[in-house]
Amino acid sequence: MAVHKSWLCLIVVLAIMSCKKRTTSICSNDIALFSFSNFPIGAAVDDLLLQNDSNYQKVFTKQFNSATAENIFKPAYLHPEENLYNWADADELITFCRNNNMRVHGHTLIWHQQNPAWMNEFQGSKAEWEAMMKLHIVSIVRYYSHRIFSWDVVNEAFNEDGSLRDNIWLQHIGPSYIEKAFKYAHEANPEAKLFYNDYGLETNPTKLNAVIRFFNTLKLKGVTIDGIGLQMHINIKYSQSNMIEQVIQAVANQNYLVHLSEVDISLNPLSKEYQLNDKDLEAQAQLMAKIVRTYKNIPKHLQFGITFWGISDNYSWIRSYFNRVDYPLLFDENFKPKPIYCNLIDAL
Repeated sequence: MAVHKSWLCLIVVLAIMSCKKRTTSICSNDIALFSFSNFPIGAAVDDLLLQNDSNYQKVFTKQFNSATAENIFKPAYLHPEENLYNWADADELITFCRNNNMRVHGHTLIWHQQNPAWMNEFQGSKAEWEAMMKLHIVSIVRYYSHRIFSWDVVNEAFNEDGSLRDNIWLQHIGPSYIEKAFKYAHEANPEAKLFYNDYGLETNPTKLNAVIRFFNTLKLKGVTIDGIGLQMHINIKYSQSNMIEQVIQAVANQNYLVHLSEVDISLNPLSKEYQLNDKDLEAQAQLMAKIVRTYKNIPKHLQFGITFWGISDNYSWIRSYFNRVDYPLLFDENFKPKPIYCNLIDAL
């Protein structure tokens, strides 16, 4: 009888260990990630990597059903000279996505960064600046009116204290540039869903409240703003999951489409010497699961989708922009799924 009990205890212990291990083990990615979801699952895509890295292309086309171009829709790339639009690269990406049954989300029409030199140096009156901005927006949205049905019209227009960012548009047109940008985009394609997109809204109530007040006021004036993109560049150290949950719900409560638009979860936000470990991978995975469960609780008609800002850790913008060791995405350097991928599937 004693022997029987010991074997029973051993079986229980092994079962517990197996359960614990499973949270950080590598799960199968044989089935497409998006197939587990009732809303689109997307990734920011680099067109050059898509052409030149077969593993990148394979994972992108198999796992996702929505795409946001990392760069080639931004003004510096798409509108490099005042009287010249570079459609070719963006057209090629759109064709590739359509052939693989993916939607394409347009990012971004108006921003304070990655503008062409001619735009930053434009000389003219307020009326001429408005005309220039209108032509830029209308030309792009109208050109893609039968292929792109959602746009980040304005990107990152607010400071952390809730004030408007001092960019070329505010300087030369004034605060009305945001309202005008949305009006021009809607005129160019009334069918398109139009978004405001920003970072830090998920952890900064001051900024979030300022954004919601601003766009609620525009909506009361009859301006079409369909959704808000919460970029969600977060980390395991300082991201408060309860706050993130409250923000997702707060945006939905105002009847905006909610796009978790640039998701990555940093493991090394302080840029220290870092060694990847199971504890941090598990924290990353658990945070992702909490976010997804919260997102699933908002009304289905407001779930525009979740987009990850990249595919594989080795191509993350965080590594190049901050020059630090980090592992913020769903797949490792060898395009193998990480615990965050596994928990994402479980949460979906």
